[in-house]
Amino acid sequence: MAVIEPGGSPNQMPICERCSTENPAGFRFCGECGIALPDPEPTHDARKVVTALFCDVADSTSLAEQLDPEAVHGILRRYFEELTATILRHGGTVQKFAGDAVLAIFGIPRVHEDDALRAVRAAAEIRERLPLIATAVGVVLQFRTGINTGLVHTDPRRSLAIGDPINVAARLEQAADPGEILLGSETLRMVRDAVEVDVLEPLELKGKQSPVAAFRLLSVDPAAPGVIRHLEDPLVGRERELQLLREFWEDTVAQRNCRLFTILGGAGVGKSRLVEELLSELKDTATVLRGRCLHYGEGITFWPILEALAQAGEDAQGTIEHLSRGGAATPEELFWEVRVLLERLAQRTPLILHIDDLQWAESMLIDLLGHIVDLSRGAPIGVLCTARPELLEDHHGWTARETDATLLRLEPLDREDCEVMLKQIGDELSAEARARVIRTSEGNPLFLQEMIALAREQGGDEVPATIQALLAARLDRLGALEREPLEQGAVEGQVFHGAAVHALAPRRSAKEIDEGLEGLVRKDLIRRQPSTLGHHHAFRFRHLLIRDTAYGALPMATRADLHARFADWLEAVGTELIELDEIVGWHLEQAVLYKRELRHKIEPELARRAAQHLYEAGRRAGDRSDMPAARSLLERALLVTPAGDPLREVVGVALAERLIEAGDLGRADELLSLAEHGGDEFGPAALNRLEWLIYSRPDEAGQTLEATLPRMLEEFARTDDQRGLAKAHWLAFWVHWAENRATRSGEQARLAAQHAREAGDYGLWSRALGWYVATLIFGPADAVTIASELDAISGEEPGPYLAACIELGRAEVRRLEGRFDLAHRHAETALATFHALGMRAMAATCDQTSGTIELSRDGAEAAIPYLERSEATFAELGERVVRSTTQAWLGHALQMRGEPAAAQAAVELAEALGAPQDMANFAITHAVRARLALASGERDAAERWARSAVEHASQTDFVHAQAAARLGLARVLADVGAAERAQAEASAALGLFQVKGDVPGEQASRALLQALDAGRTR
Repeated sequence: MAVIEPGGSPNQMPICERCSTENPAGFRFCGECGIALPDPEPTHDARKVVTALFCDVADSTSLAEQLDPEAVHGILRRYFEELTATILRHGGTVQKFAGDAVLAIFGIPRVHEDDALRAVRAAAEIRERLPLIATAVGVVLQFRTGINTGLVHTDPRRSLAIGDPINVAARLEQAADPGEILLGSETLRMVRDAVEVDVLEPLELKGKQSPVAAFRLLSVDPAAPGVIRHLEDPLVGRERELQLLREFWEDTVAQRNCRLFTILGGAGVGKSRLVEELLSELKDTATVLRGRCLHYGEGITFWPILEALAQAGEDAQGTIEHLSRGGAATPEELFWEVRVLLERLAQRTPLILHIDDLQWAESMLIDLLGHIVDLSRGAPIGVLCTARPELLEDHHGWTARETDATLLRLEPLDREDCEVMLKQIGDELSAEARARVIRTSEGNPLFLQEMIALAREQGGDEVPATIQALLAARLDRLGALEREPLEQGAVEGQVFHGAAVHALAPRRSAKEIDEGLEGLVRKDLIRRQPSTLGHHHAFRFRHLLIRDTAYGALPMATRADLHARFADWLEAVGTELIELDEIVGWHLEQAVLYKRELRHKIEPELARRAAQHLYEAGRRAGDRSDMPAARSLLERALLVTPAGDPLREVVGVALAERLIEAGDLGRADELLSLAEHGGDEFGPAALNRLEWLIYSRPDEAGQTLEATLPRMLEEFARTDDQRGLAKAHWLAFWVHWAENRATRSGEQARLAAQHAREAGDYGLWSRALGWYVATLIFGPADAVTIASELDAISGEEPGPYLAACIELGRAEVRRLEGRFDLAHRHAETALATFHALGMRAMAATCDQTSGTIELSRDGAEAAIPYLERSEATFAELGERVVRSTTQAWLGHALQMRGEPAAAQAAVELAEALGAPQDMANFAITHAVRARLALASGERDAAERWARSAVEHASQTDFVHAQAAARLGLARVLADVGAAERAQAEASAALGLFQVKGDVPGEQASRALLQALDAGRTR
């Protein structure tokens, strides 16, 4: 048999070694005859998605009143015998009888992809058969039935399932009327295309906090699949495969012989859709007969052939009758009759026989198809089969046909084809949802379709139950020697190492483990992968969802043990991994969290190791300015640190520092308060408390820092503590910044950055340089100098935080140039980065910047939404320093828009929030007060407020603030008729704006001067 792999080259299929004494694991067929052996029953606890059917006799009390107990027992026994037989026939397991009720589980001992549909069909059949039983026993009983699907813990040794979905099935049964079958929402989702239901009002069920969705079953189609595949959608990305099919058919017709073509691929990969494309092309030139193998049921051996021959009309009636009778002829005679019939039909018109889902075929059907392929001659018959990889596991002889045959392995779609498919069926999804669907589906068309449907219905990242069932059924077929390494590998992740599996399976020999892994490779559940750990062999799950399904089946207690043991192994072999702390910490954390959820004892050493690794990873993330990762890692470290362990304070202080950076001052205060118990005066907790004071209590911070900084700098210099020096200069920066001394602030920011780099603290280095940019924006530097400095900092390979600060600097340069739209684009870029970093305070600063850009072009209406958003964020975070400036600008904008009361309230709040030494803030608010006084006719007060604004601005080196205050005074003087004094102030403002390179300011000053000149000449 030619085997067409993804690259298109023929390869020899692997040979079955079932009969070898060295490697019996993983095969369920005889190497001599190819006859399938029974699947081994699972014997281990697992977590599974199952469907529970709870059925109860309605009004059994009245029956007991009317009849003798022995008669009641006999009648109920007859009913329950029929009920049990029906459940077993559909593949369910009776878990228990409780009085006159029965609980059946579909998915124990083995999961099937259609367990929900089996349960619904069983319930419908029970309801249909009740009248027949009633005739026999003389008493009519009615059952109430509830069916629900969900995740449970199973013990297959006792056919036991425990979990809330079982309880919900019982509650649904209790809510049903006699004769009713109620379905839960997850069950309906898995059988939606095979049933007709009534939607009920959500039910208030005992023990459930929220109403539960319920659906009354009206009917079920006995032949329909639970979820119909959309074969009508346009074919995407299968040009090469379709061409191979066309060539197969052309050769069949040209050679007038029988040829076999098998398409092999996982569930949902697109086998049926590919065949549909070919058959639609052939419908006018060939006789097309189609049949589908059924997963279970009575009389299914020849069902696909019967279904196919039924499409051949009268010519096939006799053969159909013979096949249906079965025992009337020997298998050889039946095979001969079917083959001759197909040859006769093909003599008239070339014939193609398509058998779908061949992996479910009985051995006799496989033999029949083999007979046709091997012996048919002289007639153009194409046997086209589609199957999952299980076909080769159970019927290895299928690949050994003597005639010309081809096997095509169908691979998932590539990303580009998935994009095309998404545009066809899910174009309304957001970009984020589209990316998530493509990433998770990994090129499987069915997975992609089902995920789109679920995203439309409820959003989120949940994997549809239909997909979970497909994968769980596939993995449930594995024997222990293959299942165990699959589950152990899943603990490491989508990529895992063979050596790790060896470490996690001490009860297995190395030979058994390697054979199990080889079996998984042959079954295409895993593939070999280049290793990230030196010489260790690595594997990759064929699909991420296979990994998730294997992992999801593990009980939590088993997961906890495996995660802890994997961490031990990785610590020993992964010393060169950069992310060692993060990875080991994650696995130890999972062990702790699972034990906590199970209420098991948690060893203090296990918890401390988890916390220590996460702390180290978080500290390094902060050093490289990865703020979201640092905060997340430290939060997780704190969560698992044992109570009373000294590490808890260390982690809490480090986390508080990250929270201060993000602007979450309330949470930072809590952590610092827990750490302050008379510790080191200049220790991490004390230093972070000082920084916290700067943002939340600027008055107190200024006084404390001025008294503390000299001794702090002296102490850190004496001990050559570079990180301490960096932190001290960083705090000194804030002292000068609070007093609006941009030049001196900039010097301290530069020193803080220098010492932080020496200490390897790139997080503080990045923050210090970021605020150095702020000193350039507000200080004496002109637009050209600012741009040059920003270019220099950009050359130092800034991380995302510093890069965003540089964008804010570029926004100011563009504002100074009067290029407002471009300034906005820079501010929006910075905003997006800060949002991505989770730094809400800095994001609010971006909104403040956008508001001032609009104010520069007299756009009060456009400025207010930005400033209000900034104010809301700062208020929520408890920040005061920058919030006071936002309030000052908001008052300015509200005054421009003609809302004096709102403007007055804003400036009053700005002055209450800000520090007394924040002169620039008072310069803005007093300028607003001047305009408000002028509008009220208080001319003297207006001039006093305007002059106060100039006086406050003059105490800073914020050149723009000085210029704006003088221009504001000039306008007030012009409005009160003091033209000469107004001209002098406007000229002074013009000079300052020119120093800064502020084009809009220059234009506004010149416009006022021209108006004053015009007024004087008139």
